[in-house]
Amino acid sequence: MRQDQQIAQWLELTQYVHYIETMMEKSLRQQYNLSLKEFYVLYEINNAKGNKYKINDLIKVVDLSQSAMSRLINRLESFSPSYVCRRECVEDHRAMYIYLTEAGAEIINDASNTYAKLLEKVDFNHMRQLTHHSKSDA
Repeated sequence: MRQDQQIAQWLELTQYVHYIETMMEKSLRQQYNLSLKEFYVLYEINNAKGNKYKINDLIKVVDLSQSAMSRLINRLESFSPSYVCRRECVEDHRAMYIYLTEAGAEIINDASNTYAKLLEKVDFNHMRQLTHHSKSDA
């Protein structure tokens, strides 16, 4: 495969992924007043053992800076009722856990159903074709 074809396929793939993320963000914002990153944070906490996550571990999983994560958690706490709460880690008093509240569990359950319905519209075969061409022609 020629270099310009590879670049064109890469751009097409990234544009498609960006389109999907934009569609998800818009739907989550309209229906639940959540950003995509807020959804990811709630989703990760919901799937964690005990519905809790150390902030520093969550930062790595969701790929946010410390300050961005702090702002995001503040926003999730500001909902009425709050979607998350902070608690000091018993083993390490310097660390904080973020827990999912009952309201947070309800919203992530509803938002996950919406997310899954949106994913049903994604043409993964098209994405596989783009990635397959890149791998086979490399």
